[in-house]
Amino acid sequence: MPSRPRAVRIVGTSAVRGARRVTAEAMDAAYGRVEGTTLARSGVSERWWVDETQTSSGLAAEAVGTALAEAGWELTDLDALLVAAAVPEQPIPTTAILTLGHLGYPGGPLEAYDVNATCLSFLHGMDIATTKIAAGGWRRVAVVAVDLASKGLNHDDIESSALFGDGAAAVLLEADAGGQSAVLATRFETYPGGARLCEIPAGGTRSNVFIPPEDPADYAFRMDGMGVVRLAARHLPRFIDAVLGDAGLTRGELDVVVPHQTSGLGMRFLKAKLGFDPERVVDIIDNHGNQVAASLPSALHAAITSGRLTRGGSALVIGTGAGLVIGGMVVRY
Repeated sequence: MPSRPRAVRIVGTSAVRGARRVTAEAMDAAYGRVEGTTLARSGVSERWWVDETQTSSGLAAEAVGTALAEAGWELTDLDALLVAAAVPEQPIPTTAILTLGHLGYPGGPLEAYDVNATCLSFLHGMDIATTKIAAGGWRRVAVVAVDLASKGLNHDDIESSALFGDGAAAVLLEADAGGQSAVLATRFETYPGGARLCEIPAGGTRSNVFIPPEDPADYAFRMDGMGVVRLAARHLPRFIDAVLGDAGLTRGELDVVVPHQTSGLGMRFLKAKLGFDPERVVDIIDNHGNQVAASLPSALHAAITSGRLTRGGSALVIGTGAGLVIGGMVVRY
């Protein structure tokens, strides 16, 4: 169902990556691959992984703190903190609670919780936050996405091993009384036939340390990248037409397209097959990798800080998540 426009303004953004630079060449050497294999399979020449001192909540706190400082806000100015992540730091309590601990929040009325919709966690967090701001329930909100993909990779599987990076990115939101800035449209669609295309089978209530899986590799991420692309390709053209129709815009009227940085193959498909001017597509896959939930806000931050998206400009923020889920949001910045 199409959503109504929401007069909400993006006040500030930030993005951080893991402390450890890992090149495609280094991965070839480390995992016994023929030189050039990692780059060819992923489209990622370098990614940044956390070191032994970094955690999801710590990286999220760094992103939120940077965004607050640049906006001139205090933590106590927020009504809510939403942490968007495919994988939490620990099952209980939420990564949002742990993040507030890093930020030194003493306790009080600030709401804090996690949103988990795999790679679309950030977009769902934005949907929740902008809906509640527009309804008058919240005034100022931080949505921060964070994922440490390096913690769950099976390096015997080149496809997934070569692709992912670690990072966190935050967006600060508030109501826009002037109406210049707005979320013009939001849509989500779900196709559970793709549930096995991207998964971590073990580590939850079905299989865990007490009920071990037959294959220990079930604790690591696995994917069928071509399967994801094929399934997404069947639905994305119509989906994009629908969300742009809801917003009253055409492809040519968009200033930028901010996609989830799926893979080199996924980015090539987006540019070649979906009717967008390739120059308007924000592509940071080469030196970020796929940062899971942090991918979309990192690309949005790049669009804004590079000057490609300026006040009054329009952006389509779009992606897919495990499941398969498709999501899109049209923003007038």
